[in-house]
Amino acid sequence: MPFEVLMPPLSQTLDTLVLVEWLKRTGDEIRKGEPLFLVESDKATLEVESPATGTLQAILAEPGSEVRVKTPIAHIIELGESLPAASPLRIPVATPPVTGASSDAGLDWLPPARAQRIKASPRARARAQAAGVGLAAVPASGPQGMIVERDVTAYLATLPTPPRVSPVARRMATAEGIDVAAIAQAKPGRRIQRADIVDAVAGAQKPAPAEAQFGNADAVGGGALRAALDPTRRVIAARLQASHQASVPVTLMREVDATALVELRTTILADLGDQAPRPSYTDLFALIVARCLLQHPTMNGTFDGEMLMIPEHVQLALAVDTPRGLVAPVIPGADQCSLLTLANKRVELTAAALASQLTPAQLGGGTFTLTNLGALGVDAFTPVINPPQIAILGTGRIRPAPAVFGGQLAIRQMMMLSLTFDHRVVDGAPAARFLGAVAEFVEKPFRVWY
Repeated sequence: MPFEVLMPPLSQTLDTLVLVEWLKRTGDEIRKGEPLFLVESDKATLEVESPATGTLQAILAEPGSEVRVKTPIAHIIELGESLPAASPLRIPVATPPVTGASSDAGLDWLPPARAQRIKASPRARARAQAAGVGLAAVPASGPQGMIVERDVTAYLATLPTPPRVSPVARRMATAEGIDVAAIAQAKPGRRIQRADIVDAVAGAQKPAPAEAQFGNADAVGGGALRAALDPTRRVIAARLQASHQASVPVTLMREVDATALVELRTTILADLGDQAPRPSYTDLFALIVARCLLQHPTMNGTFDGEMLMIPEHVQLALAVDTPRGLVAPVIPGADQCSLLTLANKRVELTAAALASQLTPAQLGGGTFTLTNLGALGVDAFTPVINPPQIAILGTGRIRPAPAVFGGQLAIRQMMMLSLTFDHRVVDGAPAARFLGAVAEFVEKPFRVWY
């Protein structure tokens, strides 16, 4: 009997998933447990294994199809077996074709928000990221115009020499989608530094029209546009709404003197030289928050409306901005990690998030979230709790400002801390004490090591 391959229910928030790429072709032999196809959930692209051994037959869903979970997408038959003549050749996808004129007919099968993205397999994205090149210039040869790994390899072979890029510049270029090869061609013989990426980002930051931000929007008259949210944005909207409806959020803000923290990071970077990873302020805040949560365990937990769960260790979630929306991958046991270990884990999780390669395990189980908007010039804000967690800390930019220090007016490196907590579980005083502990570590960071 033919074995039906079903779209697996990998997401707790979506009843449809996008089939990204088949890793086997019709007629290929496949063993149980071998990678069979890639699927994109609300937050990550995952590799799905074959549920049976045999020959792959009757692929029912094309790459790019948005398919309901538990729907048959292929058949696997035993060697020598054949499918009944009445077997269907294709199944209807969950997302209807995009209506209206399109400049690229090959994108009509995609949901509107996906049609504007560069289509690339996870391996192609990882290859491009490792080489520090953007995907926009890579010719595609995969199914439905998708960029696959061999396309990136062929494109890299056309480049004269691999550009020399500092570790910090490479990570910034990856996060901002900047092609360092183009910068290297404009500045031959030079090593690409952080300042080069900052200049490139500044030149590329132009407001995008609504059509580009929302895909195929409908004109409703008077120059206005109407567009539906993509599946990822709908999930984010639902979670944020649930957070405010199910919790009683209160935000405390406190200004702190981060001069000693800035000096400490400068010393650490000088001591490391060119060694990677280069600890960021986010890594330092993660170290501080993890230590403070051990001292204030009631801030480190989850609440389902009835039961408060406080784990033994800190499962720290880090907010990461990606082209598909905000994600918060988790560093398990953050309280047991050194600064360099936290930096390594942050780099790995950020790269996986930008490449849509986070696994459900990396996205679940968080007990506290840290979000840093300082790099975007934000001083203070009201972060939203990530349910079922009970608190989140936001950090603003570190800026020189006049302050009283040692009884005299001086220019110090000041910043704002913003703590949002669920007042159903935590009162204002305990939350303020936790925020005070974080502030003390920021002002006297050397204490975090003893």
